[in-house]
Amino acid sequence: MGLRGSDGQNVLASCNQVSRNVFPCVAVVFSLFHPSRRRPSFKRPEVAAMEDDSQPFDPTQWDYDDLDFRTPQLSGINSRGTSINNIWRCFSSPRPQQALAILPLDQPEKAAPNGNHSNELLTEGRLRAVTQCQRKVNEIVKECKRVNMRYRDHDWDLLFDFADQGHCLNGLRQTIFDLGEVSCLDTESNAPGAVKRVHEIFSLPTFMKNVDGGDVKQGKLSNCWFVAGLTALANLEHGLTQTCAAHDTGVGVYGFVFYRDGAWTYTIIDDTLYLQSPCWDSPSLQRALLQQTDRVDAESEYKRTYQTGSKALFFAQCRDQNETWVPLIEKAYAKAHGDYAALACGWVGEGLEDLSGGVTTQLFTSDILDPDVFWADELSKVNQEFLFGASTGILDGGYGERDGISEGHAYIVVAAHTLKSGKRLLKIRNPWAHARKGIWEGAWSDGSKEWTAEVQQELGHRFGGDSVFWISFEDFLRKYSHLDRTKLFRDVDWRCTQSWISINVPWRACYQDRFRIVLTKESPAVVTVSQLDGRYFNGLYGQYSFCISFRIYHEADSGVRRCVAQSHGNYLMTRSASVELPELTPGTYTICTRVDAERDTSLESVKDVIKQECRARTENLKLAQVGFAYDLAHKKAEAYTSEVKRLEKIKDRERASKCRQEERRRRWEERHIKRVLTKKQKQKNKGKQRTRCKVHKETDSASNKEPLISTHTGAGALMRNANADVEGTGDYTLLGGVEKGTVQQEIIVGSHTGDGMVIRSCHGRLVGAEESPVKPVPVSTSSRLDERLPGSSFWDSAGDSSDSPIGEWEELYNTDDTTHSLEKESRDEPRRNTRCEHAVRGALVGESTDSDNSSEDETPSPWNAVCIVGVRVYSKDKAITLQTLFD
Repeated sequence: MGLRGSDGQNVLASCNQVSRNVFPCVAVVFSLFHPSRRRPSFKRPEVAAMEDDSQPFDPTQWDYDDLDFRTPQLSGINSRGTSINNIWRCFSSPRPQQALAILPLDQPEKAAPNGNHSNELLTEGRLRAVTQCQRKVNEIVKECKRVNMRYRDHDWDLLFDFADQGHCLNGLRQTIFDLGEVSCLDTESNAPGAVKRVHEIFSLPTFMKNVDGGDVKQGKLSNCWFVAGLTALANLEHGLTQTCAAHDTGVGVYGFVFYRDGAWTYTIIDDTLYLQSPCWDSPSLQRALLQQTDRVDAESEYKRTYQTGSKALFFAQCRDQNETWVPLIEKAYAKAHGDYAALACGWVGEGLEDLSGGVTTQLFTSDILDPDVFWADELSKVNQEFLFGASTGILDGGYGERDGISEGHAYIVVAAHTLKSGKRLLKIRNPWAHARKGIWEGAWSDGSKEWTAEVQQELGHRFGGDSVFWISFEDFLRKYSHLDRTKLFRDVDWRCTQSWISINVPWRACYQDRFRIVLTKESPAVVTVSQLDGRYFNGLYGQYSFCISFRIYHEADSGVRRCVAQSHGNYLMTRSASVELPELTPGTYTICTRVDAERDTSLESVKDVIKQECRARTENLKLAQVGFAYDLAHKKAEAYTSEVKRLEKIKDRERASKCRQEERRRRWEERHIKRVLTKKQKQKNKGKQRTRCKVHKETDSASNKEPLISTHTGAGALMRNANADVEGTGDYTLLGGVEKGTVQQEIIVGSHTGDGMVIRSCHGRLVGAEESPVKPVPVSTSSRLDERLPGSSFWDSAGDSSDSPIGEWEELYNTDDTTHSLEKESRDEPRRNTRCEHAVRGALVGESTDSDNSSEDETPSPWNAVCIVGVRVYSKDKAITLQTLFD
């Protein structure tokens, strides 16, 4: 039978009250289907109650511990975006990092160069390196003469290294010259056969007696780019003599200076060199053949044939059989890079920059807008303002020939000349120095019909096998596809200021403001943005390769920003990008850089290389050598990274302080709202009780006649008035073991408030076998809100401040404290384990699922690309300033 009318409402109210005590979840269900429930509000319950006092607010239906005062969770479409963001968090490191030091201990013997230089003359930097080199060489000469010994470079000893490890030949985890497979019977071995000093190789050795570009000859190493650079520099007046800072041929010590990462550095070597053939005492095919000839002095003949003169050298050599400057410069350059293998493969522009200190720009002949302007402004000024290297077939990937010109090989432009007839010709040299190999075979080649006696006399050209040929300007642009143009700073008033920074390279690159230039007077300017030369720490370069581009903007006083120039894309020689401005007006300029990164997961990371090299737990001289070069290069950005860390630490402290303040204010606002609600609820409860008492007094006589509905049977049963209201609390009558019909007056003993039965008042008496008054139980006139709200405590706000005490509480924290959680501020309020959005976001980044852990070995590490970038500004302004911009 269904429930009807007021009876059904009374039972529903009773069940609802009981369910709120026992089953909070059921109370929510009842409240949802209760006919008196109003339209749901999207506001917080306490705020809605404060705004609408007409509706009674019952805080017992809300569990404050379940209320989430943080940012609501996303749902629907936004949740998909969150999932995608989580994928990107796993893809990329939140804070990319790069090791600035490899070796565990600092090396005190050589101080790290300062990456940031003030605006100094170019001649000053070179003179400083030359002076240091000369002083060091003089000390070595003095000591060697004192002990009557030739100089032996213990840091780079070719003789002992050749017999043991081969670190001077091969790089870290890279073997080009395998000494273990050297066969003494193989005349075309790819590894040296012996090591000897200069006086043992040359009968009458000379050093830079007759420096000529045609004297350079490439050896058995793919370093045509560097040998071509030597050829170009030899054509300059005093070009190579300035490269050698000091030497002593008797002692066998030589000092050279090279331009490395924006600074001149010096390298000191001894005079030991690699030979192609082994010594006489070692078994070889040449020795066996000579012994079969029955010669009287076969050993002397062997030495004179295979181990005397430049032809006996394994690497670069001079065409003059007694000249030594080419192999010695190559050796010094190889020592600066750590080994000979580091010189394999490169671009002519890199060699020209390292030898001359100039700035190289790569050009494609197909991109030249006006060939006549290019000839007049650039090519015709070769060996004066510019040096040019040329190559072809690079993008095609071929290694064949184009009318005699070898593809993938470096050539150097020696001279440019315009004949009386107006014909424009270029003189080109092949560093191979082989007769009729890699030589142009078209028009104006040796023996072609274009040559007449008058033209030969005008150009002073002789046919021969010196690897030099002439080619017309039109054929030059047609056959050569790639040019390296190096600008020379010949004027003595050129100055340079530079700065180095560390850039976290994202997966998708964009232009960002990095540097600011303030020019005080009109001046020509050359701006170069470069990365560290990884050739110096080959083997620890890592998986990422970078390509740099930049733009220069003029910052006008009116706030208008105008692009002045954009770097020419060095797609092949990615070490640097540059812009040449013939005239730059005074003002403020901003350099916006862009670094594109490419990752090759087949290569080993720096961490993996070190782990593999240190696995044996033994001394590793090669790792120490390359690691020292790595540390020396990356310390250029040490000042910038230190400043960035300091600024990030300040930001972290401010962010943590702000987060703590927000959390403290949120807690204070929550307590304040609860205090207000408590006061309102107390007032409502008091008003209800006064109204209820008034109603009871008026209906005392009538209530004696009302029938009682018993919810239980037996003694001590509770009886409810039939006329009790459905809303609010219900009134009950206690039948304390009396018989039917003995009730003289209703006794109200309690009311249900959601926290159990609480006795409120007692009216009347019970009539039984013997009359005994019922003593009322003392109770509070209103229920406490803190009992209804689990986990909360309330107090009177009379002694509380009117605002959140943020400033005073922040004094509890150290200035270096970056914690986001709050300290325990009072004994009554326990510390909550809460974190702000920044801390939660950081925790999400480090989370990983079981599936991620299972595929950890297969999945590459997150994107972690960091590039050390330096800017150099060449100008003639003494007061120019270069500023570094921080994010």
